[in-house]
Amino acid sequence: MSFWPCNSSSNEGLVKNLRRTGVIHSPAVFDAMVRTDRAKYMARIETPDGGGVSELLTYQDSPHPIGFNQTISAPHMHGHAMELGYAAVKDVNSPRILDVGAGSGYLTACLGRLVEAQNGHVFGVELVPGLVQFAKKNIQTADGDLLDRDLVSIRCHNGWDGLPNEAPFQYIHVGAAAEKVPQALMDQLADGGRLVLPLDEPRGGQMLVEVTPGVIRSAAVFDAMTRTDRAKYLPITGGSCLEDAYQDSPVPIGYNQTISAPHMHAHVLELGYATISDVDKPRVLDIGAGSGYLTASFGRLVDAADGHVFGLELLPQLAQFAKKNVQQADADLLDRGVLSLHCHNGWHGLPTEASFHFIFVGAAVTSAPQVLLDQLADGGQLVVPIDEPRGGQALVSITRRGASFVHQKLMPACFVPLVRGELAQKRRGLGKTQCELNGFETKLLHATHSFRTIRQ
Repeated sequence: MSFWPCNSSSNEGLVKNLRRTGVIHSPAVFDAMVRTDRAKYMARIETPDGGGVSELLTYQDSPHPIGFNQTISAPHMHGHAMELGYAAVKDVNSPRILDVGAGSGYLTACLGRLVEAQNGHVFGVELVPGLVQFAKKNIQTADGDLLDRDLVSIRCHNGWDGLPNEAPFQYIHVGAAAEKVPQALMDQLADGGRLVLPLDEPRGGQMLVEVTPGVIRSAAVFDAMTRTDRAKYLPITGGSCLEDAYQDSPVPIGYNQTISAPHMHAHVLELGYATISDVDKPRVLDIGAGSGYLTASFGRLVDAADGHVFGLELLPQLAQFAKKNVQQADADLLDRGVLSLHCHNGWHGLPTEASFHFIFVGAAVTSAPQVLLDQLADGGQLVVPIDEPRGGQALVSITRRGASFVHQKLMPACFVPLVRGELAQKRRGLGKTQCELNGFETKLLHATHSFRTIRQ
C-alpha cells in the first residue's frame, strides 16, 4: 500500500489526488501532468526487457520497475520535481531544462508540456541505451508532437557531465542519487537557475536537495559544508538551542565569542577553495578557530587533496571546546592527520608549520601583519579585514607572487580588531546582503525514497 493517499484508477484522478494532498498546486503543473498519461510510459508490452508492469499499477503512487533494474519514480516525487521546475522557469522566455536520468521518458515529457507555451526545450539524458530507445518510443507514441515541435529531445549520454554544449539551463533535475553535487552540473546552471538532486547522507539514507543562486558556487564547498554539521559545534547550554544551529546568523559559543553566520563561513570557504583547488597537499591556517566549525569545514575541503588545516585559538577554554567538538563530530579528521588545533596567538601565525596556501583571519587589522605575509606560499592567499582610512573596513585578499604581494579589495566588512597579543573578544561577519550577490545557496527539501546511483 502506498504511503501517499493519491492512488487512483485513472491518470486524471491520480493528478487530482496529488493536487488535493498539496503535492502540486500550480495550474500549469496540473495541466502538464494531466496531459501526460503515466500509463503510456509503463504499459506492460512496452517495457524494454519484457518484464512489464501491470496496467492496474500505473496510477498507484509508488515507484515501479521499467526494466534494466531501473524504476519510474512515484508520482508524488514527479509532482515535487515539476513544482520546483515550474518555480524556476515560469518567468523565463524559452526556458531550457535538463532532465538527467530520463528513464521511461515520462518526466521529460511532463516537463515538455510545462514549457510548451513558453517555447522552451527539455533535454532528457539517459545513460542506458535500452532505456534511451524505450523513452524515445514512449514519447513518440504518446506525445509525439513534443518531438515534432522540438520541445523535447532524448540523448544517450552520461548525466554526470550534463550537456555543456546546450547550457545554460534554468532547471536541472537529476533522477539518480549522488555522493556529492557534480560541479559540471552547477557550472551549467543559468543565472537564477535551480539544480535538484538526491544526495546520499553520510550516515545512510538520502535527501533531496535544491541548489539555487546564493553564496556557494562550488560543489566541493557544498560537499564540505554538508558533511560538517553546524549543530555539533554549538554549546549544549549557554543560551543557544538546536533551532539556532541552522539559522543564517551568528550564535554565542561562550566566553563572549560567537560562531559566525553560515553565509560568512561559506564565503570564506569559497575564497579558500579558489586558491587551493589546484594545489597538491594544500596547507590552510585558520586564525580564530572558535568552536572549530570552520576549521573542520576546511578539513573536509582539503581532505581529498591530502591537505592539512591548522586552527589557532588564543583562549584556552575555546581551544579545548573546539578540540572536543571535532573529536565528537569529525574525529576522522584528527585521526587521519587532516586537521590540528593549537592554543596559540594568531597574530604571529604558525611559522614552524609554514608555508600556507590560504590564511584566514577572523578579526580586523590596520594593515596586514607582515609575519602572516611571510608565511604565505608562492601563489598563496591571505584574506583579512583591514581598516579603511576614512572609516569602516574592507575584506581584502592579498596574494603572494614571488617577492611581491597583490592586494584586492573584495567588499565592505565589519569585524572587531585583532589585538596584538590577544584575539578580539567578539567576531562579526559580513553583511548578508553583500554575500548573497554571487554563488549558490542550498536547501534541504525532504527525505527521499531510494534513487539509483548516478554514474561518474
